[in-house]
Amino acid sequence: MKLITAKFAFVVIAAASILTGCTGTYFNKDKSCSTDYLLVPAISVSAALGACDTQNSTNKH
Repeated sequence: MKLITAKFAFVVIAAASILTGCTGTYFNKDKSCSTDYLLVPAISVSAALGACDTQNSTNKH
């Protein structure tokens, strides 16, 4: 029963995060490249792979 409750809680939290708009776009300084993220920019897959220069980037929602 606890496993079902944990799975249900995970689904509810994931759905709430997506539906509440906890997303954003990260642009580099000259706006030539951007990466999208869900929840926090630090865990963005494309940023982790080095898709853009994030050292001089700005956060825009």
